Amino acid sequence: MFASPIAVMAPLWEALARRSEAVGPRYFRCRHELLAVSLASGYYKVTGCSQVVFLPSSLGVQNGAMGLHAALQERIPMTILSPDTISYGEDPAADPGPEWPSLLVDLVGPARNAEAVVKWTKRARTSSEMVHELRRACFIAQSTPLGPTLLDIPIDLLMGPGHAELPTWVAPAATVAAPAQIEVLADLLLAADTPLIITEHGGRSDEKREALVAVAVALSAPVFEFMMPPDHNFPRSHPLYGAGPVEAVLADTDVVLLVGCNAPWHPPQQSLRPGCAVIQDGKGIHYDHARPTGVIPQSMPLPAASASICGPSPPCSPAAPPPGRIRSRSGVITWLRSGPRESNRLIRPAPPPAILCLPLISSARCTTPCLTMRSASMKSSPRCRR
Repeated sequence: MFASPIAVMAPLWEALARRSEAVGPRYFRCRHELLAVSLASGYYKVTGCSQVVFLPSSLGVQNGAMGLHAALQERIPMTILSPDTISYGEDPAADPGPEWPSLLVDLVGPARNAEAVVKWTKRARTSSEMVHELRRACFIAQSTPLGPTLLDIPIDLLMGPGHAELPTWVAPAATVAAPAQIEVLADLLLAADTPLIITEHGGRSDEKREALVAVAVALSAPVFEFMMPPDHNFPRSHPLYGAGPVEAVLADTDVVLLVGCNAPWHPPQQSLRPGCAVIQDGKGIHYDHARPTGVIPQSMPLPAASASICGPSPPCSPAAPPPGRIRSRSGVITWLRSGPRESNRLIRPAPPPAILCLPLISSARCTTPCLTMRSASMKSSPRCRR
């Protein structure tokens, strides 16, 4: 539990103190709400375990909003607990203190303030509801797509008696496409002449990175990363790594595979090749550019098939299959059946790539700024294209 403390946390402090040496959550006190959210995010990236964050009142949620927005965009699961008050001291048994009517008064509450930066939010109103909503908040945070959730718990409930029975925890199950859809997607990918892959956070762990490399090699498909990827998704020295912007080659591809993308290209209204299929995360969602038969990725409107891109030659182009390489149908189907790319896994450090974007929180020894800018000379360099 990463917490920016406030006096209304007293019931939680007492509960943690009563546990003493028993196995349970560890408590980390933070001097600011943004620090608490950032530490929980970095802890997940290192361990693959979702964390609990305590943000006091609506002001605490607003102070941590930038970190929550980043966690939502980077698909980082965490459960936020935020206390509020129902009586503002009118009930002597649940008096939150004199600062609430004067300094912390809020017309909407933490749940409403967090709506724009979390995946799910709700306010608990009874002790029996609180325990079930807490389990629901944890479950939704760890379900695909991953993201932060928030539960507003009034101090009136924290000070009162708890629920007699705790429900059994049920872990989220992986969701995969139906076998018939997997066969369709495998046929689309294997029949493509110039497929390519776009990712933002599809290679967060060693396991996911190796799976992404395997499917890229099986398809002979170059892998591009959208601007400012939060993770080291693909080896920068790999011959299939796309070192330039993907927008320059979209008009030449016939199948695009999106693996963990919020926005795969910009601007959204890019002209794609007639008949181009866009597959999202390998979960059986595809969009035929000539015949809309599937689901368009969220917040990613696809243009009508007509014009092509006119302009200078692209800095890099989709790689052709190496001589003697046969595309592996079994490898592609295995990857498509492996479930969402966002399951919780232990992450181990990857070998140093040519260009490495390090999270600021992941290493105390990192003293150089994190650079992701590629100059025009790099984009036009034959060595960079290779």
